[in-house]
Amino acid sequence: MMLALLMELPAQSQQLLDISGTVRDSENQEVLPGVTVTIASSGFSVKTDIDGQFHLQAKPEETLVFRHVGFDEQYVYVDSRVNIDVLLVKSTVGLDEVAVVAYATQKKETITGAIASVKTKELKQSPAANLAVTLAGRLPGLTTLQTSGEPGRDVTALFIRGRATINQTAPIVLIDGIERELTHIDPNEVESITILKDASSTALFGVRGANGVILVTTKRGTSEVPEINLSAEGAVQDFPKFFDMVNSYDYASLRNLALKNDGLPAQFSEKALEMYRTGADPVNYPNTNWRDIMMKDVALQQRYNLNISGTTNNRSMKYFVNATYLNQGGQFNVEQDLPYDPSFKLDRYSFRSNIDLQLNNRLSAFMNVAGYLEKQNMPMSILNRLGDIPTQLEGMSPALYIISFMTRVPANVPMLTPEGEVTTGPNIDWPAYGLLNRSGYVKQTRSNVLATFGMNQELDMVTKGLSARLVMSFDTRSINNLYGAREFIRYMQVINPSSDPTIPDEIYFSQYGGWLNTPITIGGGSNFVSLFNFQAYLNYNRQFDKHAITGMAFYQQQQNIQGIALPFNLRGFAGRLTYGYDNKYFMEFNAGYNGSEQFAKGKRFGFFPAISAGWLISNEPTFKDHDYISHLKLRGSYGLVGNDQLGGRRFLYLDDIYLGAGGYSTSLGLGQHIGINMLKNADITWEIARKTNVGFELGLFNELDLIVDVFKEKRDNILRNRSTIPLINGFPASVLPPVNIGVIENKGYEIELNYRKAVTADLSILTKLNFNHAKNKQLFADEPLLNPDFAYQYRATGYPLGQNFGYIVEGFFKDAEDIANSPQQVVGGHESRPGNFKYKDLNMDGTVNELDMAPLKYTAIPEYTFGAAFNVNYKQWDVSVLFQGVANVGRIMGDNGMWAGSGFSNYSDWHRYSWTPERAANGETIKYPRLTTQASPDERLNDFFYVDGSFLRLRNVELGYTFPVKLVTRMGIKRIRLYTNGLNLYTWDKLPFDGIDPELTSAYAYPIQRLFNFGVNVTF
Repeated sequence: MMLALLMELPAQSQQLLDISGTVRDSENQEVLPGVTVTIASSGFSVKTDIDGQFHLQAKPEETLVFRHVGFDEQYVYVDSRVNIDVLLVKSTVGLDEVAVVAYATQKKETITGAIASVKTKELKQSPAANLAVTLAGRLPGLTTLQTSGEPGRDVTALFIRGRATINQTAPIVLIDGIERELTHIDPNEVESITILKDASSTALFGVRGANGVILVTTKRGTSEVPEINLSAEGAVQDFPKFFDMVNSYDYASLRNLALKNDGLPAQFSEKALEMYRTGADPVNYPNTNWRDIMMKDVALQQRYNLNISGTTNNRSMKYFVNATYLNQGGQFNVEQDLPYDPSFKLDRYSFRSNIDLQLNNRLSAFMNVAGYLEKQNMPMSILNRLGDIPTQLEGMSPALYIISFMTRVPANVPMLTPEGEVTTGPNIDWPAYGLLNRSGYVKQTRSNVLATFGMNQELDMVTKGLSARLVMSFDTRSINNLYGAREFIRYMQVINPSSDPTIPDEIYFSQYGGWLNTPITIGGGSNFVSLFNFQAYLNYNRQFDKHAITGMAFYQQQQNIQGIALPFNLRGFAGRLTYGYDNKYFMEFNAGYNGSEQFAKGKRFGFFPAISAGWLISNEPTFKDHDYISHLKLRGSYGLVGNDQLGGRRFLYLDDIYLGAGGYSTSLGLGQHIGINMLKNADITWEIARKTNVGFELGLFNELDLIVDVFKEKRDNILRNRSTIPLINGFPASVLPPVNIGVIENKGYEIELNYRKAVTADLSILTKLNFNHAKNKQLFADEPLLNPDFAYQYRATGYPLGQNFGYIVEGFFKDAEDIANSPQQVVGGHESRPGNFKYKDLNMDGTVNELDMAPLKYTAIPEYTFGAAFNVNYKQWDVSVLFQGVANVGRIMGDNGMWAGSGFSNYSDWHRYSWTPERAANGETIKYPRLTTQASPDERLNDFFYVDGSFLRLRNVELGYTFPVKLVTRMGIKRIRLYTNGLNLYTWDKLPFDGIDPELTSAYAYPIQRLFNFGVNVTF
């Protein structure tokens, strides 16, 4: 027997293989230290080192088990391999996986409220300069509407679960627990972004939480080995959609057609038309393409980022330091020999330093310091004519006027006179070329410094699980405007047609208006904002056998000073109590007791409670045998939250009176009187939102997750002006204060479907789909019932916020007989003529007027939003695609360039398909009613011009390649990744022509840009 054993030992030792490999995160290819690698048969295990590598010996027939916190287990059969590289897939619902909630973190499985989050990797797939833009399509329940693409002003409106008030709808944004701006944060600093949607998750914010909350968590140091990340990106950007006007020949032809329709003589002779058509004399008969002249084909964007993170060996200090430079060029093409720079462009320098210190076993501290410096450049445009330039810059962009007047100047107007002066067209005071190049410039510098200091003390000496935390924050933000303004002379080309075809037309330039070229005048102004925030916490977290209890008591005081205005103050208390039993049953109570200076003394504080519960059914013993069900949970919440943001108006509980000149009063003396701007409303209070949410979560095979939320909100006490005022009141309606009388209901649902699978060690896929619906209805608006002659007797009550009313188009009038046999059209403009709209007589009284206006489909806020993200990782390659879309949203097509009646002097492509007797008789496509130079009855709000604004957008595509570890480690580098990505690559929509971006609310806004980006990331 001993001889047999001795003979067997060498045989066994020969069968053992020296196995090594590297374990990485399947999402980002980053190495994973601390992964446990176990031989299944013996239980022998090792852990991966700091570089994610492991070494062990095992037989060819063995199975290795890879386990790591937050990741799904993976089993790998050795099969005689000596090199085994593994990609671990993050667990969708891990026992130890935590999520950020209001002022804390919680295990995901214990959360009973409605939240959603997105990680850094997904945000960085977008090359957008604005962090808010990167959120589009990523989070269920979040609606994003980008209303401008201008560098430094790429504004994005955010709505959480739609809209439920006529007042402020923007959610609160907290950066590491402090209320701050979202748009200026660099994605490289962000760890995650979470949105809080229901009453349970937002009740702590009390009087300010009704519109939802966005939580941004920045990165902190985690690795004991310092890690340095360097990224460099370069992008080209263009306008995928821009509203173009017709060429000079089409313009002249359409102008003659409009005059002919009005019974007036033609403006352009046949000879002029032929010259425009052939382009034989481009000097006197130009075909000016204003887009080519004023727009570059592409503009450049570049971004450089450097960050360092890590911890000390004993983990007593953690650090994350980040610096970024962003340069975004504008696409407007300016003159090169100007003595100033009026171009649109942005330079942003941002930094962040997050430091964590473990002072002793029970006391820790942190210091966050961040900031940015932005320099935005733009032309003066028309702002110097509007007065108070700094105030104007806060509310509008010069681009609005430049783009607007670009659509007004026809193509037959030359760019400049022979002497180089600006030209314009009839009745166009502000030619776009002059507004861009000859009006001056604006240089706006914005700087912000954010500082937060906090300490956390464990209080185990009092009772186990108790701790206290103090946080203080101070921010300063300044805006400095330096501008140079000047006037410029205008000329208009005059063409006197010759009656003799052999004699050329008389052509010359005549000065337009009384403007002259003036020297540039330098001016400026500045604004200053500061914020102070103090927070105090008492936290409790304890486990008693099967019972888990956490609690938090919270106090906050905040002061925000904006310029010379009185400070905005906030003060309040909040609390949270959670209970869990046996990791299956969960209950949570949240409440905020806080106040707002918006209301009268004694009426400033309110109590806003919320309760929620959850049942983790998959942890029941009966489900242990159902391996295919990895997660099953029911949850629900109900509570109250408030909104004190009342549209920018302050102190409405006080009378707004003034001492004015004129009049006579024996008490005030000659020449003075007391005037009233607005009477007080001493009972003014906050809006109250009563929110209900029911959620269902299902996980199958640790691969597929379905999350469904159904919600309903009834918001009352909405501040709005009365519409039913008795005549005996004695005051004009303009001085009466708004009152808390509005009631709005908002309800809908959200569906999220995630699929994640490691197909092989080299291939993994991830799919995230979300579909959301939110629709509101005004239940009470203090609206008087219109008389029975109206087809619809309400304009607000029973309809969504922003409901538009207009006329219903039945078709075009065919001829005079059709007009005579149809209801009389009394809608404004000239009398009905063949080719005009035939509006529907809804009340059947024989006349079409305001009594026949009907609700038009949908509003400007979409009822449906959806997103679809797809990610594939294969070996060193990764591909991601993001689609985003909206539906049931309306858009008014009534901007200049779309309507062509009196007061406008240009035409767009769809006017080429306007109604004519010939086109109607031939059955050709008609896209527009008859053209006219007079006030038209067609250019009224109607369902022809109110179009479907739904769209599906290919928002992001990214392709990346990560170099093999063995190749880069020889150079002392951990990781090198090359990537290219794109933003706003293609859009499918239902608009009648291609020149308008369906996401923009105005054709005059700076267009949304398309980006093609290339970058490299190096990790040391």
